Amino acid sequence: MQKLLKMLRDRREAEQKYLTDGRRAIAKQNIVTLTNMSLAIFVISALAAVFGLLLTPGPADEASGALRPCVAHLVMIPVMLAFYAVSAFFGYKGKTGTSDVGLICLIFELTVYGFVTAIDIFAHPDRPACFMPLVMVALSAGLYFSTLTSYLMNIGVTAVYIILDVIFKSSYGSVWRYDVFFALVGFCAAVAVGEHVRGHQVSEFVSKMRYKLLSMRDPMLENIYNKRGYGDAIDNYLIAHNPKVRCAFIVLDLNDFKHINDNYGHDMGDCILKCMSDTLVSLFRDTDIIGRFGGDEFIVLADGLNDETAVEKKCHSIAETIAKKADGYGVGKVYSSIGVVLCDAQNVDFDRLFQIADEAMYEAKEMGRDTDRFTLRHYSECPKR
Repeated sequence: MQKLLKMLRDRREAEQKYLTDGRRAIAKQNIVTLTNMSLAIFVISALAAVFGLLLTPGPADEASGALRPCVAHLVMIPVMLAFYAVSAFFGYKGKTGTSDVGLICLIFELTVYGFVTAIDIFAHPDRPACFMPLVMVALSAGLYFSTLTSYLMNIGVTAVYIILDVIFKSSYGSVWRYDVFFALVGFCAAVAVGEHVRGHQVSEFVSKMRYKLLSMRDPMLENIYNKRGYGDAIDNYLIAHNPKVRCAFIVLDLNDFKHINDNYGHDMGDCILKCMSDTLVSLFRDTDIIGRFGGDEFIVLADGLNDETAVEKKCHSIAETIAKKADGYGVGKVYSSIGVVLCDAQNVDFDRLFQIADEAMYEAKEMGRDTDRFTLRHYSECPKR
C-alpha cells in the first residue's frame, strides 16, 4: 500500500513539474492537436451532411430508419471551421505560451460534447446513441489537460449526458438503457486512455529534463552548471526579472592554479576545483546560479543580494574557505581574485554584466596574486557613442 501511495505521489509531483516547466510544450502540442481535430470534425460533419441530405431526400426515408442531418449537426460545421481558423492563427503566430490556448481547448471540448449530446439525444430520441463514447476516447487521447481537470470534465459530461438521456429518452422504451451503458463504457475507456497518454507524456518529459540537466552540468563538477547551463539559466532569470533585476554577479578565479597542476599533478588540481565548487554550493542558496566557465574560473549569480557589506563578507568567506581546504591538502595557500557587480532594480544585459564582472576580476588580479583580492562595481549600461 505504501509503495502504491508513493508511486501515486511521485506521479503527481512529476505531473505538476510538467504542467509548470513544460507549459509551453503542452500549449504547442494542444494547439496542433486542436487544429487537426477541428479540421477533421469539420470535414467529417460536412461530408456526413452532404451524404445525409443526398441519401435521405424525403420523409419516407426517415420512416425507414435513414438519418437526416439535424440542426445541431449542421451548426457544428461552421463552428468547427471557426475553431480551425482560431487554432491555425495561434499556431501560425506562435502564440503557444499563453493561458489562452488552454481556455480555447477547454471551450472546444465542451462545445464538441454539447453538439454530440444534442445529436445523440435530441436529434433521434427513439434510437440508441453511438457518438459520445467514441468522442470521449478521442478527446482524451488528443488534448492534454491535468489529471484533475480531465477527471472533472469526464465525470461532469458523463453525468449530464446520462441525466438528459434518461429524461428525454425514457418514453421510448429501453433505448436509454443502451445509452447509459455505452456512456459508462466510454467514460471508463476515456479515463484509461487519458491516464495512459498523460503518463507517457510526463515520463517522456522527465526523461528529456534528466538528459537536459546532465548536458547542462559540468562533466567533472556535477553539482554546478557548465557554460551552456549557466548561460541558459541566467538568460531565463533575466527574462523573468527584467527590468528590475536585483542581484550580485560574481566572477572568481584561483591565482596561479597552473602551479598546482605542474607541481602536484592534475588529480590534485581537480580536487581543488571540486573543493571550490563544493564551497560555492555550501555558501549560496539552491535558487542561486553557480557555474564554471572554464579552467579555474567560476561564476555565481545571487538573486536579491545587493548589499555591499553582505557581498564583501560572502566573498571573504569563499576565499578563506578554499584557502583552508587547499592548505589542508598540502598545496599551501590558494588565493582568489574576485570581481563583483551589483544590480539594484535595473534592466540588465547579460553580456554587459559579464563584461563588467570580468574586468573587475582582472583588476583584482592585477593588484597582486599573493593574497585574496576583491573588486566591486555597480552595473551600468554601455556608454552611448
